[in-house]
Amino acid sequence: MTLAKVTAVFALAAFSASAAQTPLPELRIEPTGGGSIFYIRNNSAQPLTAYMIELVDYPGSSYTNVEDSLRDPIPAGGEKKVQVTNMTVGAAPEYVKMRAAIYADGTTSGVPEKVELLMARRRARLGTARELIGRLEKAKAAGSSKDSAIAALKQWFASLQPARRPAPGAREAMVQSASSGLVSHTIKTLDAGSIEDALIELRGAERDLAASKPAL
Repeated sequence: MTLAKVTAVFALAAFSASAAQTPLPELRIEPTGGGSIFYIRNNSAQPLTAYMIELVDYPGSSYTNVEDSLRDPIPAGGEKKVQVTNMTVGAAPEYVKMRAAIYADGTTSGVPEKVELLMARRRARLGTARELIGRLEKAKAAGSSKDSAIAALKQWFASLQPARRPAPGAREAMVQSASSGLVSHTIKTLDAGSIEDALIELRGAERDLAASKPAL
């Protein structure tokens, strides 16, 4: 067995042990006009920083909802209301499951592969944040205009889009969407402010991700 495989086995074992000790967040769903409402209750003693909700084994349809918020977690014992446009999850709540969760102290719960996917998305965001910082620092040092920086990031964003439509819930697509989402957000930040404004925000995101638990 290679070192990489051994590392993966131990990582999944750690996730499994953590999942056995920490409860998944409680999920309640209500249908509403034009969509559905999730009520996510954090029954852990730790703030909830990330979670994944999926439509499981529903004939002919799929749905995944991922939230990862290091700066605005759901507090211990707290509840968050999330409105979504998908109507199927409200019509068939028995098929909708909380699949994975990460807490502020690094404990996790849920399906090990789904927990690892949340971590993979964080790693992708961290790498993208660092790449964005490097690109914008170079643009600032070169005296480039905000418009030229936006144009360059739009080209990068376009290159991150998959050539083919991925299968619903595909791992590669979910990880890639974490990177492209951060690039898209940075373009909007640049459009509304300055290169320095975008750098300040990105440096904060980079610090948060680098310091998050479990370690990336």
